[in-house]
Amino acid sequence: MKTELVPEIYPFNTERMEWIVDQSYSKTMRKLCSILKRPSMMRIRFMLRFKQKDKFIGYIHQHAGVIGLMIMGSLPQGLVMSLSGERHRAKLLLIGNPLIAMNMMKVHPEVGVYAPLRVLFTENEVGKTIITYEKPSTLFGQWGEQIFQDSGKLLDEKMETLVRLLANN
Repeated sequence: MKTELVPEIYPFNTERMEWIVDQSYSKTMRKLCSILKRPSMMRIRFMLRFKQKDKFIGYIHQHAGVIGLMIMGSLPQGLVMSLSGERHRAKLLLIGNPLIAMNMMKVHPEVGVYAPLRVLFTENEVGKTIITYEKPSTLFGQWGEQIFQDSGKLLDEKMETLVRLLANN
């Protein structure tokens, strides 16, 4: 006997942040790589697999830098878009902090859909960089617990700090 599978639907509103940075995509990406580190996912998996919590926390703190964020992964959206025959400069980065995500996921594991944040870097037709992401406080605000309000606001601030550092000549 088959049981009927019915999804639960949770509507919520979010805000998309779109920043236009008055510098080239290449310069913005170079600056980004100098500000945010990309941790070794193999090393992270090893620490998690063998339950090395203290080492994991230390490693994250070391790689999160002064902003408290890191690059957790990337997708070459520009390469996909270039299949249309035109050159596109675009990269989707997963930016976040596993410790912030872990604290939220203890309450609602579903928050992992939104943490780390998806941040798209593109170049517009006049050579400026566009940075696009969903505002963290509106993403995490769909849950009522205070940790989501606090984490969302904290990530709003961290993302704005990152964008302003990237835009600063």
